[in-house]
Amino acid sequence: MNYKGAFLRFLCIEEKPDGTLKTSLTGECFREAVKTLLMLIPPGRVTSYSKIAEILRAHPRSIARILKNNKEPLIIPCHRVIHKNGELGGYTIKGRSLPDLKKKLLILEGIKIDNRVLKQFFVNNLL
Repeated sequence: MNYKGAFLRFLCIEEKPDGTLKTSLTGECFREAVKTLLMLIPPGRVTSYSKIAEILRAHPRSIARILKNNKEPLIIPCHRVIHKNGELGGYTIKGRSLPDLKKKLLILEGIKIDNRVLKQFFVNNLL
């Protein structure tokens, strides 16, 4: 089994013989898959809810729900996930909405934000 195959299995995704992916993500496995993908986003870079959803074959809102309930927000860097158009989106810690904190964390990591994050700061490929 190659690295990609091992990684996909860890994320509870199976690769079919034709190269397409079959997801079997439910409950805790899905949450762990999302967290694992977040850990692949390097400091100073972002990805979108849509990109993570695409990888996991899920809806972007399901990704947002997982991130909203992240119990380790600085360790599991959910602040690095934004809308695909560069808008920041929400940021919740312990039930409190703190969108300004998300912006400050991204700026601290070197991301330039005008009204939106520029495409140059997006990770092109998480896997």
